[in-house]
Amino acid sequence: MTIGRPMNLRLRLRGWLQVRTPLHVGGIALDPAEALPVALDGRDRPYVPGTSLAGALRAWMRGVDTSPEALGDLWGFVPDGKSDAGQASRVVVHDALITTSTTLGADGTPVDLIDPLSLPSREGVGIDRSTGAAATEFLYSRTVIPAGSYLRLELDVESTTGQIERDRARLRELRAALATGRISLGASTSGGLGVVRLLNETINEQDFTTLQGLLAVLRGELSETDLASAGDADLPERRDSLTVEISWKPLAPVMVRASGDAPVIGTLPLSSRCEGGSYVLNLPGRSIKGALRSHAEFIERTARGVCAPGRPSESTSARAHSDNFRAQLDQLPAIKALFGTANRRSADDDFAWGNGALTAHECVTTTRIPADVWETLTDGLKAGDQESLPSDERERLAKAGMDQADHVAIDRWTGGAADERLYSVLEPHGVEWEPLRLSVDLTRLGDYRDTCVALLLLILRDLNGGRIPLGGMVTRGFGDITVESILLTGYEWPGGTTLEGVLEDEYLELLDQEWQLYLKRVKV
Repeated sequence: MTIGRPMNLRLRLRGWLQVRTPLHVGGIALDPAEALPVALDGRDRPYVPGTSLAGALRAWMRGVDTSPEALGDLWGFVPDGKSDAGQASRVVVHDALITTSTTLGADGTPVDLIDPLSLPSREGVGIDRSTGAAATEFLYSRTVIPAGSYLRLELDVESTTGQIERDRARLRELRAALATGRISLGASTSGGLGVVRLLNETINEQDFTTLQGLLAVLRGELSETDLASAGDADLPERRDSLTVEISWKPLAPVMVRASGDAPVIGTLPLSSRCEGGSYVLNLPGRSIKGALRSHAEFIERTARGVCAPGRPSESTSARAHSDNFRAQLDQLPAIKALFGTANRRSADDDFAWGNGALTAHECVTTTRIPADVWETLTDGLKAGDQESLPSDERERLAKAGMDQADHVAIDRWTGGAADERLYSVLEPHGVEWEPLRLSVDLTRLGDYRDTCVALLLLILRDLNGGRIPLGGMVTRGFGDITVESILLTGYEWPGGTTLEGVLEDEYLELLDQEWQLYLKRVKV
């Protein structure tokens, strides 16, 4: 008689997930005025709960099949309305502690745990469509795990003789997806957060059907298993996607401001530490996505002749301003389908709330900044040093394509410089950036697929024409870019094609018809 789940074989995956872009898995917030915290275990150690990991892994494996019973034989399920029925998951995913290295102790546990007090935060605001200024009550701030950190991944698949062949194949596919960064974790994944990649993994198979196998388990004897020869994984159909890669160069400084004032130069670009100890500048996916969304709304509102809902008077409550901003975001169905919305109220269309189909990935500079130079800017000069940045340090920054620019505010009465209004900005005028990368989940779009692809092509056309600035301070001459090439892969172009090729394609006429039909059929 077997008690619990039947198991006579077990597959064990052990490895490290390297955090490629900042990661946020939320914890318990004690003060709503502070940044959203990350999850901490009972010993105040930052970690990713096994439930969060399991949810992301299961979602990828289910592909297009989002029913509760999808892959229920592996991940378990509970039938609707029958809490005492169903099956428990055969996949055991352990909590993942977060570290600064891949070192393990003698007992096999991670050693270099990350300090929760050293974690940075990411800030952002919503932009009011009527004023172009920050929207009331829409300040975002969340603590993040920095890129370059590691998660200890420990995963077991409990199997039987009849299931083992398919379980091997499924674990092979899951490992390949993790190794190539196709599974993101945590919050704001459509804004580029949570990209991880599997490193230094081992897969072992434990046999409980023989005496030799049982003794090997008790002795801790491990032998790696080769999954290459495993059969068919029998996974649901994969989700359709369209990827866009945009090679570009800045014509003016492109940057997103780091939070707070720095001690030497007041305003610094957002940065992060990379492998090797040097630093890179960051253009967050949320910033890129926000710029594209604003322009997409401009396109659709122009085509419809519809303005954004007007802003309430200043005497109204902050809640009324917040509701008005949500109404602006929730007005256009194609925009919601492509970019998402947080509105929880019911609506007549299929995308009343939730993530959009478009993901804008984090973009960083290929230019590297020496660690000692950048830490001088962020931490301040040593005691006894001069207050301004030494000339040799400025020369090193100039070689990296950055220089300090000073600005003053003008007194409207005297016409001279206003008292105590001197500002300094570190402007990245000569840095080089990696390509922008976008991905669109076509399966999620459903009936809006052709409409949203047509809208995306309009956005890319205008980006290619230099009409969409990126980053912050775009009203002060920042953010202008020139696009060198745009490559689209997927949808009707599985082999990849350039934007110019798409705009000359015969299929473009069908997309144009679908766009015109959407404008006539869907009223706002």
